[in-house]
Amino acid sequence: MNGHRLMLGEWELVALSDGFFRLDGGSMFGVIPKPLWERKKPADERNRIRLGLNSLLVKTPQALVLLESGIGDKMSPKEEDLYGLERQNSLLRALEEEGCDPEDIDFVIHSHLHLDHCGWATREADGIFKPTFPRARYVVQSREWDAATNPDLRSRASYDERDFSALERKGLLAPVDGEAEILPGIRVMHTGGHTPGHQVTYFESEGARCVFLGDLVPTQAHLKVNWHMGWDLFPLELMEVKGKVLMEAVRRRDLLFFTHEDQNPFAYVEGEGGRLHIVPVDNHPPSV
Repeated sequence: MNGHRLMLGEWELVALSDGFFRLDGGSMFGVIPKPLWERKKPADERNRIRLGLNSLLVKTPQALVLLESGIGDKMSPKEEDLYGLERQNSLLRALEEEGCDPEDIDFVIHSHLHLDHCGWATREADGIFKPTFPRARYVVQSREWDAATNPDLRSRASYDERDFSALERKGLLAPVDGEAEILPGIRVMHTGGHTPGHQVTYFESEGARCVFLGDLVPTQAHLKVNWHMGWDLFPLELMEVKGKVLMEAVRRRDLLFFTHEDQNPFAYVEGEGGRLHIVPVDNHPPSV
């Protein structure tokens, strides 16, 4: 997965991988029948589908911005087997190969705080979990912070407080409410749907724009508006926002980044109504 990169205006976008994992296909597609979703994402003998753990490094003249921080290194061997974790490399190694130290990152933006999206936000050192990126501001919606630190019974297993509790303690948490500009050309927008505080991120440079979708649209197989996950807490809300984001992406020719795609996470989308389809980046240069 590492090595997928392109220019967005004057900014370089680099896809980084924390490996792959597997989740139950039925849960990943909710009420969609297996004969339909399995054509796009084949299941293994345990009914799990292979998913990417993709992060995005945005290199701008002003800052280094990291979106998502993978699944981290906190899982037990039993959990690694349950989730079918495959990793020859890690997100930190991928950053190192890009010539980036953790101290170089200026902002870490998390779409939400589920354990497969913010695992490397902290690391254990001398029995204490500390922020991995000590100079960064960690951007998350206030509603997501509240949901993660006071999870309901259904969501409790999806959050691991070891991933984020140190961020507030060390003064690195940068909570936002709704739409907010992080840097000129970089803004987040609250979507809800998947979790109470889920957000997407928009990048724009020299007229070209990229949308980091998070779990609003986790893979390219989830392109249809009504194809969503069983883990989405507010499915009707999600479908409404998802439809608007995707149709705007068609109209503006936005580049899209898919967090859990196990092939190239960059793509464009074309079409109208319920007939959207993926266009590979090689076939569709960024608009200017």
